[in-house]
Amino acid sequence: SQQKEKQQQASSANKHVEPLDPSPALEFLSHLGVSRHEVHSRVATALRAAIEDEIQRMPLPSTNSSNNGQHSRGSADEDHGHPLLRLLKSAWPFREVTELRPVLICLLKRLGDNTPVEMLRKLGAKKGDGLKELKHADLISQLGPHMQRLVWEADWDHQASTTDGNNRSEEEITLRGSTILADFIQPAVDQYVNDGALVQAAELAFVGGISERRLATKSRRMEAKDSDVTGGADETTSGTLASIGVGGKTSSKGGKDEPKTTTPSSAQSITSIKETVGRRPKLLGAVLDMLISEYATSGGGLGNIHSMTVAEKKKKLLMDGGSILGGATNLTCTLVSDILLSFGQLPRSYEALGILARLLDAAVQVGSISDNTLAQIQGCLRTLFRPTDSDLSQKPPVTPTKTTHDSSQPGGGGPGKKIKLSLKNIPTKMFPDHPIDDSEFERKLLQKVLKKAIALMKENDPQGLFLNPVTDAIAPGYSSIIKRPMCIRTIEEQMMESSYDSIEDFRDDTLLMFANCVKYNVGDAGQWFRVEAQRQKQLWKEKIYPEAKSKLSTEKSKRKAALKKAKANETTAAGSKKRKPPPPLAFAPGMKKSAVPTSEKKKDDAAINNLTAKDVDPLPPWRYKRRKKEVEIPSLQCLASMLLADPFVIRLLVDKIEKIVRADIMKNKSVPSGNALLPSLLQLLNIAKISTQLCAMKGKRLAIPDAGLKEILMEGEDRSLPYETLRNFLPLFSKLLLDVDLDKRIAFGGDLYDAAAQSLLAPSDVMDAEWNGASSLQDLRVIVEGALIHLMQPGNTNEVALQNQFPRFVNALDKLSDGNMIHEKPFFISLSHALLRYKTKLPHSTRDLVTNVMIKWLRLSKDSNESCLCSALHECFMRLLNEWASLGNAVLSRDLFLSLSEQAIAAADKQGDEQQSALFVSLWIKNDAQFALVKEQYLRMLTSTPEKTAESWKEKLG
Repeated sequence: SQQKEKQQQASSANKHVEPLDPSPALEFLSHLGVSRHEVHSRVATALRAAIEDEIQRMPLPSTNSSNNGQHSRGSADEDHGHPLLRLLKSAWPFREVTELRPVLICLLKRLGDNTPVEMLRKLGAKKGDGLKELKHADLISQLGPHMQRLVWEADWDHQASTTDGNNRSEEEITLRGSTILADFIQPAVDQYVNDGALVQAAELAFVGGISERRLATKSRRMEAKDSDVTGGADETTSGTLASIGVGGKTSSKGGKDEPKTTTPSSAQSITSIKETVGRRPKLLGAVLDMLISEYATSGGGLGNIHSMTVAEKKKKLLMDGGSILGGATNLTCTLVSDILLSFGQLPRSYEALGILARLLDAAVQVGSISDNTLAQIQGCLRTLFRPTDSDLSQKPPVTPTKTTHDSSQPGGGGPGKKIKLSLKNIPTKMFPDHPIDDSEFERKLLQKVLKKAIALMKENDPQGLFLNPVTDAIAPGYSSIIKRPMCIRTIEEQMMESSYDSIEDFRDDTLLMFANCVKYNVGDAGQWFRVEAQRQKQLWKEKIYPEAKSKLSTEKSKRKAALKKAKANETTAAGSKKRKPPPPLAFAPGMKKSAVPTSEKKKDDAAINNLTAKDVDPLPPWRYKRRKKEVEIPSLQCLASMLLADPFVIRLLVDKIEKIVRADIMKNKSVPSGNALLPSLLQLLNIAKISTQLCAMKGKRLAIPDAGLKEILMEGEDRSLPYETLRNFLPLFSKLLLDVDLDKRIAFGGDLYDAAAQSLLAPSDVMDAEWNGASSLQDLRVIVEGALIHLMQPGNTNEVALQNQFPRFVNALDKLSDGNMIHEKPFFISLSHALLRYKTKLPHSTRDLVTNVMIKWLRLSKDSNESCLCSALHECFMRLLNEWASLGNAVLSRDLFLSLSEQAIAAADKQGDEQQSALFVSLWIKNDAQFALVKEQYLRMLTSTPEKTAESWKEKLG
């Protein structure tokens, strides 16, 4: 009965509602010259503006804050009936209707982080499997960077959640996968690792002096201009993705041609990645995770081996690991460093990794690693590789078999120390581009203050005069008069994107908005608009802006006082004798508390930046299986090992080891294991060596290699390779350097020449047996290679002495590499670089020594014939011959050039000198991509050779 009564009341009320008959109004407007189309257009615009205004005033659905600062919707039942979500569901089917699309865009921007994941996934849908084009690219392009990044995150999460362990699923979340993020990042990564100047510098593993080791790393991270970014990595993106516009900014100034400046392509790549990732920690983790996967398939020199498939490379990685001298194939590691350094304030979980990146970057800039820096690098690694309690329970015991060094001695393998992270008080001289420590707090504070100010501006504009952008349909000719439009909605979007660096930027945009209104609305028709603009401007200047500025200043002062008080409390607590420091964390599995040295227990926890040379101490060996539970961030241990595998860091480590051996071990006649720094440096080299293995396993199995102070067994495996390097073979390397000095002194012009002439002294013979069993010591091979490059630099030896010195180094490298040197591209490029410094003064005996041994290495290689013909050694050998030939007959005659090329082909194809190479001819004819670099050098040779001689050479080879 009550329902019937209500229905009767409603029907009676409807009888009194006056029906709307628009005919008279339309007829009157037609007499005024206003068409029905224009009437309908203006009515639709007004209705749309009213809906958008109502959307902005409506409260958002309830959200739950997660740990990483992202938002997730509440329960489905709780938000199912929310008006904004119901409206979103109703508006989605009309996304292709031009007149209604602005409502959907406004709704999505309003929801922001509260947008349902299902809707974000719909926005990121592609046109089909295997295609990069998005279904709703035009719609996404109008949503702004923040919403676009939410779409990328939702797509990444969906692909990552469907990964079930098989190869296909794992490939979906790599750079070659089908995620939208990969479509954007891959062109930028490819552009970075193919930067000509960067590749050339990375391939030069050994240089002559510190000036050549210095690298201006800031130029790689300099902010590229808009035109540079647009014309850089984004050009290679597919058409629809490029139309979205992520990866470059749109200039607000039109009609002016700015002068073009040359920006390195590496800087363009970094800028593109920064614009794509923004300040989203999840996207940062996704990009780093993809780079880990990329490095696992192409790093460690594997990118130079063209004859192996991806599966074969991964198998080789898991069995033998990659090469320490990865050269340009390790530029992915350099990219990881640049991304971390250019991101700004890193999330808390990346703090130790960020400190490590800055330490290494500062060392690369100055061209050397100081003892203090070495201690701080170890402090970061102790923090990053520290196992949790649950991890300790999973680790196998370590069984010492031969204790050869006491942990209490200098450089001993004591337990790991707990390191407190701190970015405060870091010298700005060390990190000139270090971001302000409190920048993240100030950014969020400014956003909070401006959000309140914008809300007050909306309340002060009840008619919505300045709320939405003005179009030519609303105000005819507006775009021709106002070159830089501005409205409250645009200011709000700028605030949400953290585009305002200061409150003054907000002030300038607001004043511009009022000035635009006065500039357009001239004459009597615009008087009301001018008055209203003046009223709102006056209220904004007298109340809204001063209150916002005062609030910002007050909160900053409070923050500064709180930090100062916390620092004072920390200093007081550190100086208090009553407070006992917590016990250090024992790294070595199975170590008892009693095993912790007393000296370690008395030490306070130190901030990483306060560690000095006295704190240098190798990390104890450690291995464990990672928990199966997946986390949102990538493996920090993998990333840390990649930072150490950076080619510009590797050459600093090798150089420091050689300097210690020359200046300390040889000078003081001491043993290498007694040096306080050598074990730690060798350990860092070995961490860099296993970086490709760690990345291939995506951090599911981690390890810290031994420093070589003890011979140990771990899980029944012989883990004594570092011990062999430090204890058995590094003394042989010292002897090799002593023989080099002796050879130079007994040669003509040396101080012992007269004694040698009287047969009192003689050069030592090449001892093959001394280096037996050293084929697995890759760290020592790199050190010997570096010493040989140093020897070959002009002025470091003489022609006579080199006849005895060079064979000893070749013998050592033969044993250390087991005769397989064909893929050591950085070594051969560095050797060529050193030899070309002689220019026309290169002795023929030195030339013959080098050419003979390079041909011998081609012949001794255990790889397939095709692999030898396409190898880095073959390419570098022919490039060196071409460079010598360009200097004239004084260095290399044309006939000898052609003869050496024939010998190289015969050696690589394992044929006799007089036989034709069918495989070489086959590779030449079919233009094999793997053979392209080698063929380029042969074509260069033939181009500079007389035509008849070139034809004769071709006929001889078949």
